[in-house]
Amino acid sequence: MRSIQTEKVFLVSFISDALQILPHIVTLPQIDSIFVFNWESINYESLIFEHSKLTGIYNDLDLLCLSIKEQIDFLDRHLKIFSFFDQNEHLTKDLSKHTADLLWFQLYHDVLIQLPYDEEAKQEMIDVCRSYYRDNIKELEMINKFESEYQSEEALQCFYMNNIGTILCKQEKYDEALDYHQQALELQEKYASCHSDITKRLNYIGNILFEKEKYDEALKFYQRVLENQENYYPHDHVDIVTTLNNIGITLRKQQQFDEAIKYYQKALEIQEKYYPSGSTIIANTVNRIGHALYDERKYDAAIDFYRRALSIQEYLHPDGHIQVSYTLGFIGNTLYEQKKYDEALETYRKALTIQEKHHKCPHVGIAKSLNSMGNVLYSQEKYDEAIDFYQRSLTIREQLHPFGDAGIATVLSNIGNALHAQIKYDEALDFYQRALTVREKFGATNHVGIADNLINVGNVLRDQGNFDEAIEFQQRALTILEEKYSSCHEKIADSLNRIGHIHVDQRKYNLAVDCYQRAITILEKCFPSGHVDIAESLQCIGITLHMEGKHDEAVVIFQRALIIYEHFYPSGHENLAQCLVYIAYVLSNQEKYDEAFNLYYRALTFYKKDSSNHLDITICLNNIAQNFKDQSKYDEALDFQQQALTVLKSSSPNDQFSIATKLKDIGSILFQQTKYDESLDFYQQALIIFEEHNPNNHNEIAACLSWIVAILDRQLQFDRAIEYLKKWLLVVEASSPSKDLSITNVFTWLSRVQRRKDQHDLSLTYEQNCFLMRLKLLPPDHVDIGNSLSTIGEIYENLHKPMLALNYYQQALVIYRQCLSSWHYKLRGMEWNIERLSEELGIELDESN
Repeated sequence: MRSIQTEKVFLVSFISDALQILPHIVTLPQIDSIFVFNWESINYESLIFEHSKLTGIYNDLDLLCLSIKEQIDFLDRHLKIFSFFDQNEHLTKDLSKHTADLLWFQLYHDVLIQLPYDEEAKQEMIDVCRSYYRDNIKELEMINKFESEYQSEEALQCFYMNNIGTILCKQEKYDEALDYHQQALELQEKYASCHSDITKRLNYIGNILFEKEKYDEALKFYQRVLENQENYYPHDHVDIVTTLNNIGITLRKQQQFDEAIKYYQKALEIQEKYYPSGSTIIANTVNRIGHALYDERKYDAAIDFYRRALSIQEYLHPDGHIQVSYTLGFIGNTLYEQKKYDEALETYRKALTIQEKHHKCPHVGIAKSLNSMGNVLYSQEKYDEAIDFYQRSLTIREQLHPFGDAGIATVLSNIGNALHAQIKYDEALDFYQRALTVREKFGATNHVGIADNLINVGNVLRDQGNFDEAIEFQQRALTILEEKYSSCHEKIADSLNRIGHIHVDQRKYNLAVDCYQRAITILEKCFPSGHVDIAESLQCIGITLHMEGKHDEAVVIFQRALIIYEHFYPSGHENLAQCLVYIAYVLSNQEKYDEAFNLYYRALTFYKKDSSNHLDITICLNNIAQNFKDQSKYDEALDFQQQALTVLKSSSPNDQFSIATKLKDIGSILFQQTKYDESLDFYQQALIIFEEHNPNNHNEIAACLSWIVAILDRQLQFDRAIEYLKKWLLVVEASSPSKDLSITNVFTWLSRVQRRKDQHDLSLTYEQNCFLMRLKLLPPDHVDIGNSLSTIGEIYENLHKPMLALNYYQQALVIYRQCLSSWHYKLRGMEWNIERLSEELGIELDESN
């Protein structure tokens, strides 16, 4: 490069290489323009401002080629020096060998400079053009318009506006750039400039509007470009391809996937006429069709196109090529969305192998593949393995960007996600906070990335029960999104939904519904013809109404969501099945069991079509079991719970928590059937799993112990029951704060079991401890205090101390009268006990009481 002194060099580089080499060569005077191909969609904000010679960063190969061509044309128009370069000899030849060519070129330039530019010269040029185009009506019309309207000052002004607009666009000052290009366009259209110049200007404006995410406006300009091109070219001309792709990309951004595919298909038909069938250009367009199908969630069709592109690339590069790895990545992404995790993992491995062969040193492409593999393992709930891959990805990124990079924030967030899933909230928060710091420092212009990190922090705080803090972070994210986007954007709707979820946790149902309704209003503006996200927000409202006990209203809302799902997923979809489950759940709570069962069964039928839906299958089977259990149809309930357990063990053998929970559910049904031996066996299995795999989940361990105690009590195995009660007491004392009432449950059971053993003194001790705790922590008129007083009275009767018993019964009655209705069985029973003991003791009751 340094040996070249007089030529102007165009440098074209992959972005991953550019990040490393630009600091070393950007100051070389030989380099005129730098073009960067961002195939991997890497964040590149810092490049824009650090390198003034950077012409542009392109995600699309056609746009890159078009930009290079335009820059060449620009230099052709404005440079007066040229040289000859021999690619084989790698040096500039002696120009003296081409004296004639050089002289003619210089003479051409000098003549142009010396030509007069007065009205006479202008008229002479017009007369020559009229003579030349005498048979071309359209050109003659343009000549006449030029003769009457042309002003040289305005032509120069148009030129400068164009250049200023281009510079501003490179600096991402899109509003200012747009203004200059629009003014230049007005002048060009006024003076009937060459159609290609107008087309370029329209394209510039369309590109700027696209970058500003004003897709409707961008589309109008691209359509005008297409109209111009079709007026001057045959409908299948190769120059139209880029415009067709621009329209397709814009329609894809608008989620008009079918329309986007139509334009991609037109582009592909033209390319197949101009290029051989094994062309990389054709493979790129085939991949674009795959992207649209992927976004449309038509994953099988998407994979067909990706594999078609892959076949072309592998034919061209049988030993592997970096572009092959990219297409393998697309296939891996699609398999991942289909929950075909093992296949996705293997595909990512193939891509990684090619990348490691192609890139001999740490490379961002390798980091991305490692991150994708981590995502698969995360979805398989193999969180430790996922973290290992994320850490490897993070190490590479930190080597490439020791002072930080927005990509580092993405990986830090992924590690946070895995820790969050492991209920390691404090560690997760630490990684999310680190990611947020990186985003704010190195991706300050990436407002959406910052908002995503704030959302992650808010999610953890919500799971920790820190609802006020969680809302604060979610609100900060919402503010950023509202500043970044127009009021009509689905990310704003998603943020509102998240705030609504927290309000539900706080039981502030009206506030929650308000957030969900605001989200729906935004989505209906974004998607006037409907969208599945609208159905999801409707479901949130339905769930909230159900929690408020407004079951009929909830069903109506769920039905609205169902109609949307059935419209967009006529062949069925897991979201549609989930909506059926919600409706069935509400109907079941309304005791409309047959209707509920039919809906559950429809959902289950869909879920069973794909084994990857194993979690949904398990939930649906569990709900059906509960439906039968509520009807006391225990045999049917047991059958569906057994099915759910079988699915869990086969599909998620490592999910020991869910397996243990299912064992508990089966134990509960067997308990209802008074099959105590079998019930005990299932609860003991569950207890062993919880103690081994979830030793810190004290609530589940305590629940198992409580059911085992209840079973042993029914079996009159009081000594064994006391053994488990002591274990239960240790668990509660170790895990519960001093003001937690859960310990009173253990005291109540200890009192009960000792009383059934005729150990009334011990029973009294436990019940009095229970009473003192309740008296300390509960309101004085709470029913549980009345219950303790009643039980103590019963124990004193068993100890043959009727006066003390009567005293406690009377205290219990006072509380029952304050908190229970006059016909409640406890109140009536207490009145009968007092009357009975008073008669036995010969005490006359005070009728006023």
